[in-house]
Amino acid sequence: MSDTLVAVPPAGWSIAESPFHAGELAAQERVGVRERMDVNARRGIRDYVPEQHRIFFAEQPFMVLGGVDTAGQPWATLRIGEPGFVSTPDEHTLRIAGRSLNGDPLAGTWKVGSLLGGLGIQPATRRRNRVNGVVTAIDEHAITVAVSQSYGNCAKYIQSRTPSPMDFDTQARDDEAPVISDHLSDADRQLISSADTFFIASADTSEDAGYGRGADVSHRGGKPGFIRIDDNRTLTTPDFSGNLFFNTIGNLLRDPRAGLLVIDFVSGDLLYLAVDAEVIWEGKELESFDGAERLIRWRVREVRRTRRALPLRWSDVQYAPQLVKTGSWTKTPSAWRKLKVSEVREEAPGIKSFYFEPADDMPLPPYEPGQFLPIRLDIPGHAGPVTRTYTLSDAYDARRYRITVKREGVASTWLHEHIEAGAFLEAKAPSGAFVLDRTNIRPIVFVSAGIGITPMIAMLKSIVGDPNERSGLEHIYFIHGARDVNEHPFADELHAATKASPRVSVHLRESRAVNASTAGRVDIAYLRSVLPFGDYDFYLCGPAAFMRDLYSGLRALNVADDRIRFEAFGPASVKRDKGLINLMPIVPERLAKVVFKRSQKTVQWSPEDGSLLELAEANGVEVASNCRSGVCGTCSTRIISGDITYPVPCEGEAEAGMALLCSAIPAKAGKGEESTVEIDA
Repeated sequence: MSDTLVAVPPAGWSIAESPFHAGELAAQERVGVRERMDVNARRGIRDYVPEQHRIFFAEQPFMVLGGVDTAGQPWATLRIGEPGFVSTPDEHTLRIAGRSLNGDPLAGTWKVGSLLGGLGIQPATRRRNRVNGVVTAIDEHAITVAVSQSYGNCAKYIQSRTPSPMDFDTQARDDEAPVISDHLSDADRQLISSADTFFIASADTSEDAGYGRGADVSHRGGKPGFIRIDDNRTLTTPDFSGNLFFNTIGNLLRDPRAGLLVIDFVSGDLLYLAVDAEVIWEGKELESFDGAERLIRWRVREVRRTRRALPLRWSDVQYAPQLVKTGSWTKTPSAWRKLKVSEVREEAPGIKSFYFEPADDMPLPPYEPGQFLPIRLDIPGHAGPVTRTYTLSDAYDARRYRITVKREGVASTWLHEHIEAGAFLEAKAPSGAFVLDRTNIRPIVFVSAGIGITPMIAMLKSIVGDPNERSGLEHIYFIHGARDVNEHPFADELHAATKASPRVSVHLRESRAVNASTAGRVDIAYLRSVLPFGDYDFYLCGPAAFMRDLYSGLRALNVADDRIRFEAFGPASVKRDKGLINLMPIVPERLAKVVFKRSQKTVQWSPEDGSLLELAEANGVEVASNCRSGVCGTCSTRIISGDITYPVPCEGEAEAGMALLCSAIPAKAGKGEESTVEIDA
C-alpha cells in the first residue's frame, strides 16, 4: 500500500474477529507488522461511515469504484454526477447515483450481493477516504451498498489538480465503442509513460475470508515514468511505505487478478487493464525505483481503451511533495547504458541492421517511431568516443532495438566493418522530435529515399502492428525511392504490411530500374500519379535535394505547411515558409550580430533564422552536426565571446565555453542593445 492512516477518533473496529483476511495478515507478517496492525487497524477501520466522510463523499463530482465482473475479474472504474450523487442515508448505508461512463467494464455487472470497493478522492486538496461493502439494492437511478469497512487515507502521492465545472447531463460521450486488445498499443504506452496516477481494483471473494472478504480499490501516484513499461504486455510499479494494511497486496496474494485504470486528464480517455500481479518483495531490481519497498509486476491480459469517456477537464498538475524524495524513475537521456549486439543483418548492399538488447536485463526505454538512438563508439585514432545518432528502424520492443545504417562516414564504416553479434557499445535513451502524430486520422503518406526509409518503416510498423489504435485511419501510402531493385531494404517487411492491412499501399521506385513500371524518381509528378485527390499528412525523409524538391512542390500545390513533417540527414536543406511554422520556438523579437571567426563572416541573426547551426549553414559556414536535437554533442563549438541561450533545454552536455549550435540562439541583450556572439567556426 502507498497510503498512510490519518488520525481518527478512538472509536473504530469493535468486532472481535480481525478486519483482515489471510492474505493481508500474511503480508503484514512478512514485513513484521502484524501485531502492530492488529492494534492500529482496530482504531482506524470502522464498520460504519463517520460523519466527516459522509460529508466528504457528498461533495465530489466522481467516485472511483472497484468490483468484479461475472468471471471474477476485478476492474477499477469511475462513476460521475453532480456533487451529492453519492449520499449516506445512514452511517451504515452508501447510495451511489450518477451514472457510469461509456466503456465501463462493470456497468452491466452490478447486482444484489456484488462486492463493491469505493474511493472518494479530491485531488485538489489531496484528500481521500475508502469504503467497502456489499450491494443490497439496485434501481434505475442508484446502487445501494451496506458498508462493511470504512477508513481514511493520507494525502501522500496524490497529485493536485482541479476539475472544471461541467454540465453532467450533456457532456459525457457514449458514441464510441471501447478498443479492446490483448496488448498495449503505442498510444497506450504513451499514456502510461506520462501518467502520474492510476487506480487498482483487487478482491478476495472467498467464503473463508471472514470480515476481510470484499472488493477494494486503491490509488497510486508518482512521477511520470513510475509505471514502467517492460514490454507491450508487462508493467512494473513501485510500492512505497504506506499504512501497512496491505489491502491490495493481501488480495493479490489470494487472487493475483487485478484491474488497473489509467486516466488521460487532458483528453478524457480511460484505459482499463485486466492484469495478473506478481509481488517482488526483494532483490536488486528494487534499486530501479528510488524509495520502493517492493515492486509489483503486472502481466496484461486485456486492454480496453475508451476515448473521451470522462467529461471532466482538469487544471495543470501540482505534484505531491513526497515525490521530491523518490529520485528519478526513468533512465535520463544523459545516462549512457551498455547494450549488447544480438544480431547484424544485411538489408541491402551497403546497408546493415544492428539489433541491440540490454546488457543489464532491464527493459529498454520506450520511444516514439521516428526517434533516434544516440550511440558512442571507441574508434582507434580518435581522442575520445565518437558519438552518432541513428534512427530506430522498428516499432518499440522493450527487449530489442534496431538501427539500420548505411555505410558512409567514419562511424558508419566502423559499425559495418567491426561490430558483430556479441559486441557491446553504449547508448543513451532514444530522442528526437520527428515522430508520428497520433492525433489525426487523415490518410498518411510516407515518402522517403535511400536510408531515409528508416523512420518511415518504424512508423508504418507501429501502426500496422497495432491496427486497433488507428482504426479510423483511412489509408497509408508508403512511397520509397532507391537506385535499383537491390537497394530496397525491408522489402519483406513492406510486403508483410500490405498483406496484414488492406489500408496500406506500397510504391517502390528505382532511378536505374530495368522494369519500366518502377523506373523513375520519387518526385511531385510521381506523387500526383499515385495519390487520389484528398487531404493528407506527409512525412518526408531523405537526401537534401530530394527533401527540397518535395517540400517546395507540396507547398506549391497548396499543401498546408503543418501537414508536412520532415527530417533530413546531414546539413539543413529545407527552409519552411516564413510566417508559418518555425522549427525553433518563438522568442521575443530581437536581433543579434553573429561573427564566425574562422570563416571571417559576420551576419545578422533574427528569430526567423532559427538556431546558430541553421544560421551557419545558410551562410556557407561548415559546422559538424548529427542529431540536430541537442543530444549527441557533435555540433559543440567554442564561443569566443558573447552569450547564448537554449529556447528548449538540451539533453546533451556542452563543456564550459562551448555551445550546442543546433539548439542555441544568441542571448537577449539589454534593453535597446544589440547582442553580439563570436563563434569559433
